[in-house]
Amino acid sequence: MRKIVVSLIASAALVLSGCANPPIESFDGNWLLTSATDAQGTWVDGAAGATLVTIEDDHISGQICNNWGGDIEITGSTVVVSSLYSTKMACDKPGGIMDREMRFLDDLSLVTSIELVDGQLRLTGDAVTLEFVAGE
Repeated sequence: MRKIVVSLIASAALVLSGCANPPIESFDGNWLLTSATDAQGTWVDGAAGATLVTIEDDHISGQICNNWGGDIEITGSTVVVSSLYSTKMACDKPGGIMDREMRFLDDLSLVTSIELVDGQLRLTGDAVTLEFVAGE
């Protein structure tokens, strides 16, 4: 009888622990950049306007000044962003937007980890943290 009770308790603990942190099925969707930190320091994207990033299957894309995109491979919490490309328009407003776009794409190419923390998408890598909230 004692073995049965212990087995039931152990089984219930396993079931409940699985409910506490359900696995993330997909990072697909629209994400709005809220902050970024890299070797140059922390910057918030508000000055450049809304930077909306879309992750769909194995593709990541968005627009700052130029339309850009690339491949994204997610395995567990590991992420690889590769084959980044962008259009070649020149934008002068708001001031510095081209520098912010290049900085964002450089940072994006350095990420190696992906996670959801309190509803925010967080991409991190060597001296890089990009944080997003769900977008429309």
